[in-house]
Formats: sequence, structure tokens, C-alpha cells
Amino acid sequence: MSLPTAVFLDTSVLAGQQYNFSSAALTTFIPLAKKHDLKLLLPEATESEVVRQIRERSQEALKALEDARRRAPFLSKWKHFPPKQTSYMTDWEVMRIAKTEWEEFLKNFNLIKLDYSGVNLKAVMHWYDRITPPFREGKKRKEFPDAFAIAIIEAHARKTGDTIAVVSEDSDMKLACDRFSSLLYFKSLPTLTELLLSDSKKLDKIRESLLNDLSTIEEAATEAADELDYYHSDREYKVKRTKLHGVSVDDVRVVGIGAGECTITFDCELEAEHLLEWNEWDHYGDDYHEEEAWVIESSPLSGTAKVTLDPKTGAISDVSYFDLETGDIEINENPRRRW
Repeated sequence: MSLPTAVFLDTSVLAGQQYNFSSAALTTFIPLAKKHDLKLLLPEATESEVVRQIRERSQEALKALEDARRRAPFLSKWKHFPPKQTSYMTDWEVMRIAKTEWEEFLKNFNLIKLDYSGVNLKAVMHWYDRITPPFREGKKRKEFPDAFAIAIIEAHARKTGDTIAVVSEDSDMKLACDRFSSLLYFKSLPTLTELLLSDSKKLDKIRESLLNDLSTIEEAATEAADELDYYHSDREYKVKRTKLHGVSVDDVRVVGIGAGECTITFDCELEAEHLLEWNEWDHYGDDYHEEEAWVIESSPLSGTAKVTLDPKTGAISDVSYFDLETGDIEINENPRRRW
């Protein structure tokens, strides 16, 4: 599946629509979400934030109404102006209306509520200590609701294999998404809506642009391979040094399309030269000396990358996430030896 299979709406998106669930941005998105069977993910941290913001906005609206009543007493003569009621009853009624609108909005989706059970608290605190997005310096230092939301939906993606569209007007959320191949960032809901309206021609165009120039992916793979450890399948040999000749990518699959970015998986082949060292025993087997020899071997690998696409050419302009799906690489080629 190339399009996202689930969506997370940050509170900044709802706040940007003034919590008007009848806005054009939301009403045009709903039928497309249904058409593509797009799951709506609602982390507990985000749900609490939504309810809090609805409560605060309701209270602000009531305060504005009371201010208007004091500053313009003649409004009481207007037959449509709401009569003054007890503060408790008014708060309760307005909050009830707002929450009902929210609950009706959620009924439009295949809703999946997510609690904190999938959160690695140690990892979140590690983000906090290192000021890793969505944590930032200054007033963004304590973005725990956003951090918990990212941790929750990323854990869901690992469990289910979903590719998640993260819609947020907060640029720090983009920096957080860049660290995970399963999270595709969208700055606005209309951007995601436009993608859902696109057809297979867009996918074909992206694939064609990627295949025209895979050098950026091959360079990233070579850099990643340079960090790996190499060992020989025969414990008699020790890999003393490795020289990489390069990586060639021979198959690419687009597994997720975002706004100006996409997630791809690929197969590739790493060619490298390895200097092997071993102990060579003499004819009688009672003494030895060290021998060295170079061997060349190709190793098949696969990986995942999230890449930014040039808006004009469609070519890869940046790699924001890269992972070679391998551990240490086993060498099987043996040197030519004098027996």
C-alpha cells in the first residue's frame, strides 16, 4: 500500500479550524478517509488535550459573551441575544454541545483509540534529556503531550505495519516524524486530501523519478555499510580490514507517499574487499606464521529510507531516515592458500 493507511490529527489542526467540525477542510477530508478506509488514530494524550482545549475555548466564548453584555447593555433588547443564566448551567450546556460535536465528528472514521501501554517511557525521557523533537529549547521544552502522541502512534505502526499520515501545523512534529520511516508528515489537512485524490499515475511518476537516479540512496547505503562490522563464517579467518567498492540498488518499492516525501524499501548489493588474516601452520604442524590475503565478495542487503523529493524534478533531494536491515555481515569467500 503506497498511500497512508492511518492518520493522526494533531490538536494544532483542529485548533486551526477553530474546532469547527463543519469546516471545508474537515468535511472534504471525511469522504476520502472513508473511501480509502483510512484509520483515525487517537492517542489518549491527544484526546485529553482536545477535551482541555474545547473546555478552554468554551469558557473563553462565555467570557466574551458576558463582556459583550456588560459593554453593550442594549444587546439585552435583542430578542436573539441569549438570556443570562447561572454560570454552572451555562458552562455545562456549552461544554456538552462542544463535546457532542467532537464525538459526532469521530463517528465518521474507523476510530482506533490508543492508550499509554505501548509507550517506552525511558525512550521519551531520553528525548526530553537530549532535547530531541518534538522537545525543543524554550517554551517547547515540555512538549510531553506531543512526545507521548508520537511514541504511541509509532509503537502502533511497529505493531501493525501501518503507514501513518501525521497532520500537524507544528514544524517540530515534522522533525519528530523524520526519525521514523512509518510516520509521514503533512503540514495541513488539504495537503493530505489532495494526495488521497491522486491516482496511480502519481505513484508511477514518483517511481520513475526515483529510478532515474538512485545515487543518493546508494551513497547513503555505502555510508551505512561503512559502519558495519564484518566477520568470516570460518573462525580460522579474521577480517582485518575492509574496503568498500560501493552499493548498487537493483529494486525499489514505494511503500508510503507523503507531502513532498516518500518512504521506500529497496534491495541492494554491497561489493567489498576484505583483508583476511589467519595462522598458517608448517608442514609438520608444530609451528605457524601469520598470513594475509584479500578476497572480494558481494553481499545482498535490503533497507528502508524516507526521502524528500525535489518539487520541480521529483528527484531525491534529501534522505531524512535510512536503515540497512542487517546486523554484522558474514564473509564466506576463502583466500587461495598454498597447501
